[in-house]
Amino acid sequence: MSPRPGNAALAGNRVPRRHRFYLSDGRILTGDLYRSPNSRLADHVASLKGYIAVVDAKVEIGEPGQSMDFIALNSAHVLFIEELEGDS
Repeated sequence: MSPRPGNAALAGNRVPRRHRFYLSDGRILTGDLYRSPNSRLADHVASLKGYIAVVDAKVEIGEPGQSMDFIALNSAHVLFIEELEGDS
């Protein structure tokens, strides 16, 4: 089956970028957020439907040392997202 028209250009164009997530319960996580190249963080987050998918997440403050291959964060619990340098 061939790909649907319009999907071919989107296949594989997102790249992981490291971010720090500040949560309402006081925890701070770092992890990879997959975004399209040259996309603004605010535009990407606004396009999501209530959850932010984070890959290779690690807890910095709250339960240090805990790590997850994948976590879906409820965007209502995210206070702030910081883009880490060197990932743009």
